[in-house]
Amino acid sequence: MIKKLIYFFFTLFFINIYSQNIETELFLNENQIEESFKSDLRIEKLFNHNNKDSVLVIGEIKNDSLFSIYVKNNGQKDLQLIPQDNKLRLIQEALTEDKKWKPIEFWVNSDCGMSYLKEIDVKPGKIISLSSKKYNGNFKTKIRFKLSINKKNYYSNSVKASINKSKFEKSYWYNLFKEKYYPDKSEKEVEDILFLNNLSSE
Repeated sequence: MIKKLIYFFFTLFFINIYSQNIETELFLNENQIEESFKSDLRIEKLFNHNNKDSVLVIGEIKNDSLFSIYVKNNGQKDLQLIPQDNKLRLIQEALTEDKKWKPIEFWVNSDCGMSYLKEIDVKPGKIISLSSKKYNGNFKTKIRFKLSINKKNYYSNSVKASINKSKFEKSYWYNLFKEKYYPDKSEKEVEDILFLNNLSSE
């Protein structure tokens, strides 16, 4: 446990050093829950009220470097969320040239209990907000957000964006986490874990 924790923080240290590479490389998603967020009529109108999914996800451009992602509890019961270091299990996907959705980020589960100290109770009809990195590049495409909650995946609307095509390729960072945490798993198994696959969808 201690060794894994040291390795995790060591990796984060190098991520900070090489963060300029995230525009061109497949990288960790680093969303953050915006604790001071308050919804308003404009945001409420973004949602399709005919959609019966229990969780609704809307993405929009916040500024040149960030997206805003709004998550609404569209069900009849309270939605219990346990963030990981103030983040939800989320990655970005983008459309390739042949119009297929492909991940441009990956997700890594922390094995440190200190990462899961906070719980969020989202009442029916309530909306929370996240911020997530907006990439830039010379390939015009669309992106969407894949959000994993309680072993189900929820997808946002698509948003026009520009990225570098190299974001579609497995990077040094992807291989670093694969080799450290999943050395005995097949490539398909690692993809399923890091790309939040093999979950039911709504």
